[in-house]
Amino acid sequence: MADRGAWESRYAERGEDAAQPPSRFLVEQLDRVPHGRALDVACGAGRHALYLARRGWQVDCIDFSYAALTRLLTAARNDHLAIHPLAADLEQYPLPRERYALVVNVRYLQRSLLPALKSAMHPGGMLLFETFIRDQQQLGHPKNPAFLLERGELAAACADLDIVHYDEGRFETESGAAFLARMLARRR
Repeated sequence: MADRGAWESRYAERGEDAAQPPSRFLVEQLDRVPHGRALDVACGAGRHALYLARRGWQVDCIDFSYAALTRLLTAARNDHLAIHPLAADLEQYPLPRERYALVVNVRYLQRSLLPALKSAMHPGGMLLFETFIRDQQQLGHPKNPAFLLERGELAAACADLDIVHYDEGRFETESGAAFLARMLARRR
């Protein structure tokens, strides 16, 4: 588990993270996803959860930073949004099974979580996954290989899903240039 104090400080000291735009990839792909209940893992201050809820989704979201979830809950209450935050460590918390039309995992890599993400989708549900690949070391953070996918690793790990969209490389994102693997895949 990462240092909780570091994450609490990070979110307590930040400006309005929840006001940050959602992933461009999420925005581009959302029309391909059947509407319903969504799960946003490692949601931080909730830029994706808020985006989805403002479009009528019911969103469950998990993060282990209380400061981040407090920001998210405040924004959700102010806008009367259907967001249900949970403070939990994803390395230990068992995800619900076959509950979600959409599971969102953006800029977070915990390889051991992938089977649970797949199981959290109901049949026909979709996984939207976007995170850094090893080439990101050229641009800066993160540099730790534990938080960087190898090229092709995500597609290979999700071969049991129907991959609707997959690409990897350097992209201009909502927060600048990044080397990413991006995937939208459907559970059979």
